[in-house]
Amino acid sequence: MRAVGAFVLAAVVVLSLTGCFGPDESIAIEQAEADFQHLVDEASAVDVAVLHTLEVEAPATEACKADTDDRHTAYVAAGTVAVGATETDERDLLTGFESSFDEERWVPVERTELPGTRRAYVDADGITSTITVEDGLLVIAVFSPCRG
Repeated sequence: MRAVGAFVLAAVVVLSLTGCFGPDESIAIEQAEADFQHLVDEASAVDVAVLHTLEVEAPATEACKADTDDRHTAYVAAGTVAVGATETDERDLLTGFESSFDEERWVPVERTELPGTRRAYVDADGITSTITVEDGLLVIAVFSPCRG
């Protein structure tokens, strides 16, 4: 659970970089959902010798910050990395998602700002995607932009 807590902290940092801009809220939510589904499909194709399970949670609308009325929709899936998976397997699992992020649309959050077990991307509309592999867990999260 430490990994999930660390992931949430990293996601808050990434979300604070996105600001409040972009398309209509419903369009952004639909795009974020489609992006999330694509990442879930990618994870579902991973060999079970590396990723045993993948559980998709229901989307949640939540506050972006405690002191504002701004809200976003979060899509989260978590998977269990196989006990026998090596560090190389985990690294390959993480880097396998990189091809899902088209350079013409997505801007990576600089790796110097994130530990080696995380990747985060932001698009021009403020949709944020994160992939984390840590402590035997894979966490995929996509956030629609914050809207007041």
